[in-house]
Amino acid sequence: MKLVFKEHVAQQGKVMRFIFTPAEPVSWQPGQYLHYTLPHDNEDDRGNERWFTISSAPFEKDVWITTRLAAEKGSSFKKHLLSLQPGQVIEVDAPEGDFTVEDPSKDYVFVAGGIGITPFRSIINQLHHDGKTINVELLYANRDTDSVAFKDELEAISREHQNFHITHFIGDNKIDEAALQTHAAKLNNPTFYVSGPEPMVEAFETTLERIGVDKQHAKFDYFPGYEAA
Repeated sequence: MKLVFKEHVAQQGKVMRFIFTPAEPVSWQPGQYLHYTLPHDNEDDRGNERWFTISSAPFEKDVWITTRLAAEKGSSFKKHLLSLQPGQVIEVDAPEGDFTVEDPSKDYVFVAGGIGITPFRSIINQLHHDGKTINVELLYANRDTDSVAFKDELEAISREHQNFHITHFIGDNKIDEAALQTHAAKLNNPTFYVSGPEPMVEAFETTLERIGVDKQHAKFDYFPGYEAA
């Protein structure tokens, strides 16, 4: 499957959004990801393949990659991504993944670390567009206020949905066991979705098991190559 590069747009901090138009119509479920292949000169040891969650919602039609760019240790893949010109083509496989919400009438705790907000951005925007209820406590952790991607957009949506609340955790104010239990207590038997850097997600997997959350009420989305938020 081919995607045609449209433009890139700088976001908060070092976050960049890359916008592609599918060469042929493509459908995906909010929260799914794509496997990208981008051959380029002087490839580093991380190669020419990546997996990125689609941060756009299906109703938006274009496919968005939203990622953080490292100033000094950035990969050759991301440097080449940044050099793409409008009209250039990138190869992708079909959408994959089950980090999706099947029943929006149920209650959810979304836990996002840094760029791990991308699947939630897609899920929440699609629910909002479709006029569905959003029964969500979103706990969103970042190193600093400059790194909070989609902040204004998500907060605007929350103001239109009385059961959608966002709590920001900045710097040393971490999302801990007490925070998980406090926000879960506001909901009816919620399912936990955790997305972010791999070390962070693994830690939450252990924490949720410790506080008695069973596997039917937990989903995890691991972002390799990022440090914990």
